[in-house]
Amino acid sequence: MAELNSQAPRRHTQANKRRHPKTKPRNRFRGFVKKFVAWCLVLALIGGAVGYFGFMAAWKRYDNWAAEFDLERINDVEKPSIIFDRNGEEIGRIYVENRSYVTLDKISPAMINALVAQEDSRFWEHPGYDFLGILRAAKEYASNSGEANQGASSITQQLARNAYDLKNRAKARNEGSFGRKFVEIALARRITERYSKEQVLEFYINRVYFGSGFYGIRSASLGYFGKEPADLTTREAASIAALIKNPNGLSPLNNKEGNLKWRNHVLNRMAREKYITPEEAQRLSSMDLGLNPKPLKRGVSHIYDRIYAEITAYLGEERVNAAGLRIYTTIDKKLQDATGKALSQALENIEKRPGYSHQKAEDYDRFSGTKPRYLEGAVLMVDNQSGAVLAYHGGRNHTNRQYDVIKEGARPTGTAILPFLYAAAFDTGKSPVTRILDDAIDNRLTGIGGSEGILGEWGAENSRNRYEGMITAHRGLAASKIAASLRMGMDMGTAPFIKKLADFGIRKPVREAGSTEVNPVYRPKIFVGTEPASLTEMTLAYTAIPNGGSRPENIYYLDRIEDEDGRLIWESTQAIETRNNAQVRKGAASTATAFQLHNILHSSLKNGSAQRVADSLPANFKGGVKTGTTYDFGDNWLFGYDDRVTCGIWIGFLEGKKPIYNGAFSSDTCASILGTAFKESERLFPAGELVPPPSVERVEICLTTGKRATHSCYDIDPVDKKYRRHTMFEYLRKGDSSLPFCDLHGEDPAAPSSPFTAQNRILPLPPILPVKPILIGDDPYHTELNQGPPNRNFELLGTNENVPEAQALSSAPVAPDHADTRITLPAPTPIAIPVPEFIHL
Repeated sequence: MAELNSQAPRRHTQANKRRHPKTKPRNRFRGFVKKFVAWCLVLALIGGAVGYFGFMAAWKRYDNWAAEFDLERINDVEKPSIIFDRNGEEIGRIYVENRSYVTLDKISPAMINALVAQEDSRFWEHPGYDFLGILRAAKEYASNSGEANQGASSITQQLARNAYDLKNRAKARNEGSFGRKFVEIALARRITERYSKEQVLEFYINRVYFGSGFYGIRSASLGYFGKEPADLTTREAASIAALIKNPNGLSPLNNKEGNLKWRNHVLNRMAREKYITPEEAQRLSSMDLGLNPKPLKRGVSHIYDRIYAEITAYLGEERVNAAGLRIYTTIDKKLQDATGKALSQALENIEKRPGYSHQKAEDYDRFSGTKPRYLEGAVLMVDNQSGAVLAYHGGRNHTNRQYDVIKEGARPTGTAILPFLYAAAFDTGKSPVTRILDDAIDNRLTGIGGSEGILGEWGAENSRNRYEGMITAHRGLAASKIAASLRMGMDMGTAPFIKKLADFGIRKPVREAGSTEVNPVYRPKIFVGTEPASLTEMTLAYTAIPNGGSRPENIYYLDRIEDEDGRLIWESTQAIETRNNAQVRKGAASTATAFQLHNILHSSLKNGSAQRVADSLPANFKGGVKTGTTYDFGDNWLFGYDDRVTCGIWIGFLEGKKPIYNGAFSSDTCASILGTAFKESERLFPAGELVPPPSVERVEICLTTGKRATHSCYDIDPVDKKYRRHTMFEYLRKGDSSLPFCDLHGEDPAAPSSPFTAQNRILPLPPILPVKPILIGDDPYHTELNQGPPNRNFELLGTNENVPEAQALSSAPVAPDHADTRITLPAPTPIAIPVPEFIHL
């Protein structure tokens, strides 16, 4: 019973189970899920609320940071300082970032479309940031284990990041990349609210870096394709737009294949965004890059260095580099370019001479670590009145050698110094008709290039030069006669010459050992340019000749500086004086001496040392030229001037003392450069005549004696044996009565006439010819054998005709233009003279 009672609950339980089936497990799980979801929703709502308020608190922080930036300064870019020539044409720029601002209306629509397609396809719709783009980038970030392959920054965000340097600012605030991105988005939103889409694009495209040192679209457009942004084609625009991802790595100047690949990618993006058709994208993708680099240049040259050094001394480096200054110079770009090309070509021509043995510029490797030793040259061209520099080339190649010959160099001047020797002589009593001896001279008296032997003649620019005996000072300077000039200098003494050099602004020669201030000692070699001077000194000295004896105090190349708004912030003192016609000049010589020098140097183009230069100059050149060659042919100088400008040229070596080549005369090496300079300057600055000052008078001189001509100064032409007027016109100081009249052909015309005061007198009068035989008898002296063909014609100079200039005394045949009057006398007819018959007693 007890056992039955113990089993009753079990039966009861089993019966209950049959009456109430067991709950299925899945229904219990469903209830659990519902509860879980409910709790998740609650937690999500709580988390969302917390997240929202937390995000808003964090966003408020970044939004407040973004609000600190001044949106009015969004377009404050580093603006290069532009260097202009005298006519307002750009010749260089000073910058940290090579940039040139351009408005949006001057940019090709193709460039705008390429940029938007590549960088921000929803640019025109979004509020400054692209939320879909951010989600896309987040997805990429998550799927690539924290590495983003998809950019999320809109054009406006990129502008905000670059304009306000957000990366460096975030580092300074210990902000991570996400914090910086929040600030970037907040700032982009503010920018969009403040500026139009077109303004944002303009700010961006002028700021962004396009590789190879090009900042902004104009710099890149010119740097890669040599055209303005308005002229960019779709193909070119795509190449530039492709650079934004990796500016230097994809630069077509560095990586053509890489740029080509990404250019085609941009073209495809443009087709996808409906800016071009797929067919056009395919056609353009098959074309090459079409590069044509013509970049905005910094202006790397010797004159650029001079300008930069000077203005940074005035204004400071930081302001000059990025303040957008407008720097106006005195340089003339056309002259600068023309003379630069002429200098390079002249030096190349010298190096192409057969047998040229020195290093050539084309063979120099600037990465070799060695100094260049090739032939150098320099050109300086200035305005006579003010000293304003019109062309400046301090060397051959600034990239290879920054040494500025004009500013820092000094070389032996050779015969280029002679005008200042003759100026000293003319200002101390001598004149162009002073007689000097041109004959061999003992080198021991001078010490030029050796201690013994006969001094050579190199200055006449003629390898077959000869001594001419007694010549005039005019001839000595015109032909650069070494021995004759030395004799004149030694006769005058060194003191007047040293003083005259100082008057012209040329440094004193080096004194001999043992010399003192009280007793300075110089060797006579200084008279022919063995001592150094700079191209600036010499060029300024030559300006005194067309300037009537005075020269500018110094050269200058900076005119004025303005800020980016055109306000004057600095002006050159010399420029102010020039504009006010109050230039400060330095007296160098008298007006009479200056014009006498000009008359000689102009005549040198006809029959002096500059004859070979004449063909290179303008046909109507009204100025003068002086060659300069050192005795060892190591330095060549050439100077030319007219009434507007003066040009100086030097060619030689900076290393060692060696000839350019044997017989290298400056009339050969430098003539083409001087010719180019004056042909260009004649077009830009037409020159007038240099008129004689009141301090001189034009005097006719006998070519035979060098004295004042009389009516009888005729000589037999050694060529055709006919009598010709043998005179020249020279300019002497007015009132100078120290020069006597010719006593070989006739007496002083003011003195009482006497037929017995001169020998060999030949009168310019019609001869009285015999009308019948006056001699009877035999002809013991064989007169008949010397008879010429009968001729009764003669030619005389008319009363009002002028005797043309004869430019030098010489034993060479008189040039045809010096022979204006001929007297052709017939041979006498034999006359029989009756001989009385002697009767012998």
